[in-house]
Amino acid sequence: MKVIVYLLGFGHIAICSCLILYTRETVATLNGWFQTYPLKYLSAIPAVFGLLFLVSASSTTHPWVFRIIALLALCEAVVAFADPKKIYSRMVDWWIGNVSDQTNRLFGIIGIIFGTVILTWI
Repeated sequence: MKVIVYLLGFGHIAICSCLILYTRETVATLNGWFQTYPLKYLSAIPAVFGLLFLVSASSTTHPWVFRIIALLALCEAVVAFADPKKIYSRMVDWWIGNVSDQTNRLFGIIGIIFGTVILTWI
């Protein structure tokens, strides 16, 4: 189970580092995914991350935090799959179209801190 925690931590750090270093390219890639694939298919990504957090929670020092993160990810997957009143689609459009590069870099910094915290709780 610790291997899953290592993968989650290092993967999160890698993705958020790309968001900091290559902001426009990362956002353009994500926009391409949202334009190419239906939202119902992409909702599997947070569902898988939620299950990985849930499975690996028992091997950490703070399992309740991992279970909360897992539940939030699973809730996001359900909202993305159902997309009531196109709320998730509008949020994605807002994020891709209106959020500045500085804000995306801030999200990347917060994500790197979160990935480091994941690695320290093993």
